[in-house]
Amino acid sequence: MVQAIARAFAGKGSLTYRQGASLILIAGVLFSFTALLFRAVDSATDWQFLALRGASMALVLLTVAFARRERRPIRATDVTWRAVLAGVILACMSMLFILALARTTAAMVTFLLAAAPISGALFGRLVLRESVSMPTALAVLATVGGVAVMVRSGIEAGDTSGVVLAAMIPLIFGIYNVLIRSSGEALDPIVPAIVSGLVLTLICGGVVLSGPGFRLGLRDVVLGCLAGGLVLGIGLPLFNLGHRSVPTAQVSLLNMTEVVLTPLWVWIWPGEVPTIGTLAGGAVVLLAVAYLVLASDRALRFVPP
Repeated sequence: MVQAIARAFAGKGSLTYRQGASLILIAGVLFSFTALLFRAVDSATDWQFLALRGASMALVLLTVAFARRERRPIRATDVTWRAVLAGVILACMSMLFILALARTTAAMVTFLLAAAPISGALFGRLVLRESVSMPTALAVLATVGGVAVMVRSGIEAGDTSGVVLAAMIPLIFGIYNVLIRSSGEALDPIVPAIVSGLVLTLICGGVVLSGPGFRLGLRDVVLGCLAGGLVLGIGLPLFNLGHRSVPTAQVSLLNMTEVVLTPLWVWIWPGEVPTIGTLAGGAVVLLAVAYLVLASDRALRFVPP
């Protein structure tokens, strides 16, 4: 599997459904540490954290691109409008995620991400003409119910702004899924991630420079760089590479490792306890994912176009 991934990353082969799904699961585990790293900062604001995250991610990915230049250099033809737009959307999702985390619980934010299969299935059907299997459709319907419970719980708890910011992520995530899938094998998985890092650095860095500046302790700098250089610097290329071998409607469901683990990490430390409504809605979503895994035989038979 490692050799197949290395060849696909170098543009010399494609992955099977199982290999692509495994990469998405691994990426979800990496993404799940973002909230924990953000909660661990001492004094950094959300915008400072985002600027550090974007700069470190861009630096790591540019280093990777330079190191592999002999096997697969980034050419002008790789920087397509789809790749650039995907990078901008990634940056928007990253900003919305951290800004929402600063205003509501990690469980609320990540469980709301479970609504991504809805937009993923919708855009996949409308744009790519991908069929949606019955198990996927049932899982999406269950997700709608779970999200409704969580949104109501968040609004009642006074976390309206955080809920609104988090609720915007699934919609644009569906658009991102379609962009990656429609690009096919021609898309270099590292290009959208580099664009995302550069956009985050420019926008968030500008906000910080016009406000509090970058006077931060070493701890906050290290945590921000881990959230960018490690979590996104490794996770995003793996996610983008695996994404091409998995149907759009199922990508977000496979990425539920992030949704499951994020509330667990911040529950263990620093002891952030989610509300009953958030847990109930999240439980419905997780059951929907479990049902899809057990009942969907379409995923196992899928052959990438």
